[in-house]
Amino acid sequence: MARREPNGRLRTLLADARWSGQDFARAVNGVAAETGLTLRYDRTSISYWLAGTRPPAHVVALAAEALSRRTGRRVSPADTGLARPAGAARARHRPGPGPHGADALTPEPAAVGAPGAGDAAAYAESLLGEIPVYSSAWRPPGWPPPHGTGTPAGAPARPAGRIGADHVEAAEAVLPVFRNADMMFGSGLARPALTRYLATTVAPWLRADAAPAVRHRLLGCAARLAYTAGFLCFDGNQQGTAQAYYRAGLRLGQEAGDPQCWAPVLRAMSVQAHHLGHRKQAWELAEAAAREVGRLPSLQAAFVTGQLAVAEAGCGDRRAALTHLGEAERLLERSAGQHAAIGDYHPAALAHQQAEALAALGDARGAITALGTSLRHRPAGERRARAVTLARLAELHLGQGHVERACATWHEMLDAVPQLDSARVDDAVRRLRGRLRPVRGNRTARALLERVRGLG
Repeated sequence: MARREPNGRLRTLLADARWSGQDFARAVNGVAAETGLTLRYDRTSISYWLAGTRPPAHVVALAAEALSRRTGRRVSPADTGLARPAGAARARHRPGPGPHGADALTPEPAAVGAPGAGDAAAYAESLLGEIPVYSSAWRPPGWPPPHGTGTPAGAPARPAGRIGADHVEAAEAVLPVFRNADMMFGSGLARPALTRYLATTVAPWLRADAAPAVRHRLLGCAARLAYTAGFLCFDGNQQGTAQAYYRAGLRLGQEAGDPQCWAPVLRAMSVQAHHLGHRKQAWELAEAAAREVGRLPSLQAAFVTGQLAVAEAGCGDRRAALTHLGEAERLLERSAGQHAAIGDYHPAALAHQQAEALAALGDARGAITALGTSLRHRPAGERRARAVTLARLAELHLGQGHVERACATWHEMLDAVPQLDSARVDDAVRRLRGRLRPVRGNRTARALLERVRGLG
């Protein structure tokens, strides 16, 4: 039996991340939970990895993702020293239940993270291509199999007859219902209903016969619903599932031949990559979306261009970011009377993008001013977005040493928390606790922490 070599690369990465073995195990388990897996790795598991044991390939991808988020740079599976050498046996390993393995793993999970270098460019050329971060055997629950064959588990059989315009009108009518519910109450209440609707209603329609014009319209509507499902999963911290729904939206939009469907999805994937700390991949996805600006209405073009500015700022390109923020503002001014079929864009959204870009460029004061503008223009019905914006503003105030202003802003955010079911808002509350601990001697901060404690 070959002697295992200690994993020096992993030890170095853990030192860079300032993580103990238990910290790392907890992070891997957390990333796995986002994909719907239950893993129970602990510090003993990590000690085995450091000694040279290699976990299954999908766990290596999760470990790389956890380290990427922690270190703020892209860590590939190969960088961890955990990946098996090229040419090694590829037999799928199925760990049994127990403290060092997983509960029964059924489908190969979608790895969580942004696509690697060059994938966004490949999307721009052919959106039907596979993305390496997904397992080719896995797709959103109930989604149609490749080439429209077969019936998903739990879905109705192929409907008799043909799909008509009235079916598409029904699907188009429910889309704003899901979007409005998400904006007002967070994704938690709307997400199960939307994913079930996609599985039991839209998927069978996609397998049914329809006239070409009806088919085209149905594909576009299904793409928008998949995009919305992806965003709701993103808000619920179900990052792997969000990516899978986004991929479905890209493919449906491509089949419909409609850049108004697929460009906003690429933009949404860029937002997700930026949120997860994958700056280069966020830029690649935003750049791919921006290539379609000339074929988009000015409102959608502004939406896409603003995210490109955020991604450029995340990569440190100040000149490009400021240029594209100005372009997004000009496009928005020209879009009076337009309505976005996917995503909502208005002065509050633009100001939020400006704030994110300025914060990434180190201009905290400018970001604070932009977030104040965003809050003033934010429509009353967008309660979740308002709460997320208030949390970000409070964190920036605290970073500037303004404890009282930060606490007042957090109090305003907490006013909305009881009405919201959003993992992103829950994350903001957890960050609040952590960031106030160093100043808990301050009377205002102590009072806020008492209020948060009362939330349970």
